[in-house]
Amino acid sequence: MLPWRRKLFSLGIGLKDMSVVDAHSQRLITALPLAEYLPGAATPATADWAPSIDAVLAQTNMPSGGDMVLTISDAWVRYFMLDIPEGVGNMAELHALAAGRFEALFGSSPEGWKLEADWKASGQVLVCALPNRLVDVAATLSAAGAWKIRTIQPYALRLQSIFHSQIPNDGWLCCFARRSVVAMLVVAGEIVHVRRFPSVAPLTAVGMGGLLAAEAMRIGAATPEVLCALGIVPKLPDDGQVGGMRLVVARGSKVVQVKQGRMSESMCLARQGAFA
Repeated sequence: MLPWRRKLFSLGIGLKDMSVVDAHSQRLITALPLAEYLPGAATPATADWAPSIDAVLAQTNMPSGGDMVLTISDAWVRYFMLDIPEGVGNMAELHALAAGRFEALFGSSPEGWKLEADWKASGQVLVCALPNRLVDVAATLSAAGAWKIRTIQPYALRLQSIFHSQIPNDGWLCCFARRSVVAMLVVAGEIVHVRRFPSVAPLTAVGMGGLLAAEAMRIGAATPEVLCALGIVPKLPDDGQVGGMRLVVARGSKVVQVKQGRMSESMCLARQGAFA
């Protein structure tokens, strides 16, 4: 097959399962329970991700491989903000600052995590920490030649990338998954705060309004006028308001439609990644 005719797949890695879909047709190719193939899943930074990736790719029945986009559940990711003081001289200093901030926030060494950001000389920057061994598996696959990993992103950043043109310059940006939401406070087009809210039950719009009001109070921020909702958005009030904020909900053909109980987390991730 010629390089420009390679088949494109989308792999979603959820908290409990993995799914691959055909990126063009959105058809499910295969799904596997993650626990059976991920040794050490309780500690994502040291878990052996290779068997899980190998197993799900083997189920595609594509010995010649193809192109792949990889979308990861935010449960496997660590997000935080980093304040960069003026005068930081190089990338080594930036990474040292980020490593120190990670340890202070999460109470453990950043060893085993790959810290990614749009680094800049000063100001605030959103840092995303991915399990390093998972990133290494993706790189190894691409180096081997059969499978080429086009992109690897966590779910919230995937949503932000796909729907960036619909995100207001000021307000809460909420990336909803089945059992969590990553909330980012955006001011003048820049993310200034981030927090992931996990939940054992599906989040409601009313409940989310309360969480965001409490979070704004905790960090000393004024409640924004707008809430932008992406992902698996909960049922919204008919008046288009949540906690006094006007709702902006992503629209268009790239919105993944989810019927209650009909789609696993990993399939949602895989279908959303297909639009990358």
